[in-house]
Amino acid sequence: MDPFELPESYSALTDDELGALLDAAVAAFDSRSNSTSISQDDLAEMRAIAAAVNDIRAEQASRLDAAQQAAAEIDALAAQVRGQAEEPAAQVEPEAETETEATASDEPEPEPEAAATAAATPPARPRLNLSAVRAGQRRVLPEENKPATRITASVDVPGHKPGSTINFDDLTAGVIARANALKTINGGSSQVASYSHPYPDELIVTDAGSIPEGTSVTLTASNQRRLPKGDLVASGGWCAVSEMVYDIADVACPDMLWDLPETQLARGGIRYYKPPTLDVAAMTWVHTEADDIAGATKPCFKIPCPQPLEVRCEAVGICLEAGILTQRHFPELVAWYLRNQMVAHEIRIKQELFEQAVATATSVALTATMGTVSALHGAVALTAADMIERHSLCEGTALEVVFPWWSRNMMLADLARRNGVGLDQVDIGMVQDLYTPLGTRIQWARGLTPAQPGEIGGATPATAWPDEVSFLIYPAGSLQAGRGAEINLGVVHDSVKFSKNDYTATFSEECVALVDRSVDTRLVTVPVCADGSTGAQKTLSCPVA
Repeated sequence: MDPFELPESYSALTDDELGALLDAAVAAFDSRSNSTSISQDDLAEMRAIAAAVNDIRAEQASRLDAAQQAAAEIDALAAQVRGQAEEPAAQVEPEAETETEATASDEPEPEPEAAATAAATPPARPRLNLSAVRAGQRRVLPEENKPATRITASVDVPGHKPGSTINFDDLTAGVIARANALKTINGGSSQVASYSHPYPDELIVTDAGSIPEGTSVTLTASNQRRLPKGDLVASGGWCAVSEMVYDIADVACPDMLWDLPETQLARGGIRYYKPPTLDVAAMTWVHTEADDIAGATKPCFKIPCPQPLEVRCEAVGICLEAGILTQRHFPELVAWYLRNQMVAHEIRIKQELFEQAVATATSVALTATMGTVSALHGAVALTAADMIERHSLCEGTALEVVFPWWSRNMMLADLARRNGVGLDQVDIGMVQDLYTPLGTRIQWARGLTPAQPGEIGGATPATAWPDEVSFLIYPAGSLQAGRGAEINLGVVHDSVKFSKNDYTATFSEECVALVDRSVDTRLVTVPVCADGSTGAQKTLSCPVA
């Protein structure tokens, strides 16, 4: 057997190297202990390996103890710095203290010279790993700040200085206050606030004309690894006069929208290279003996020179006009629209970008089969298989599937109508679990396109499920949203509107662009019917070749 080599010292090894050495030592011992013949040299080496295993485990225990002590000391220091009260230390009983002193006095004291040498030369260990001990400790250090959209006051918003962070309530108060101030001076315009989305440096494009920078940023953004309930109870009678409540409740929110990676565009656009498709047939060849005898030439694929793509920003904005008297006597109504303006802004941005993606996608229309869940699952499975084979996609590459939000309820209704399935047995997990084995990530996004009257979400109530569902499918992360760095919100009082007793309550716009780095994006349309039919109830006739 090959001799198992051990390092001269364990202190210089990292924690991972030490763990790998322990596994190797155990494997080496097992291979020798399972042998049918053992020599004296093998037996001596097994003793050495066993001793080394004990030493490695002792070193690991010593490092864990040192890390725990260091973490506890850091937390104690952090409590002092932040003025937090420390937990009182446990009191030691006098008897235990006396016994400890007696025990310690029985041990021989180390020689002064040896003790000084040991103190002067501590073991040269790598840096302590605190990640293992932090999970079980009380958190004293401040939590990491997560990036979030920041609204900044631009002028004298009541109670806030310019440049300070404000919320939507402060923004509403600031807009109304500035509108009143501008009215008293017979007009003008004023910027009230600005809000910006947080982007790390690697997702910011500073030079719109730089193709390498644009390509690098889009590659980073497409990395798939970055990848209360209550009851209201009323009792008693209606003796009192009804009170008029002028506040208007908020019901709209910018969630459940199309989710895609975002990059910041510091300029008016971005230039980048789009990844080509791997053409196996054109890049490879097979040369037979007959070809060699015939003197056939081996073909060589010439790498083409791609042309960079360039997308320019489009301005997506919002402009609200209000009456001066309405603002004065019914400010709650104006405040409601001011609070919800950014909700409408976000929804419109996602609609615009999605419509751009649909316009450039390859349209695929599938034939009718049966049901809704079965039809859509089969369509996703077929399309995913076709795209994976066409582009030789990696096994770990996920495909993003964007369904309209209402199709989720349609799938649940279809499941509930199946024979033997109770209404209480249907949940969304049953649908999601169908798509996970396909290597797809499902999104149910609302507000993808403006609904027409009679359609789900339209101006008139819908009375029936649609007879077809369209979904977008593409490699996850390959469609990205490019957005401007900052959005300014302002109030405008001009002479024309002033003469009509109106004013511009708020005006804003943002630069947005769809960055399409997808090697293949498809818009698949599938005929559906939420009647609960399954393969056992209906015969599926495949077309004859």
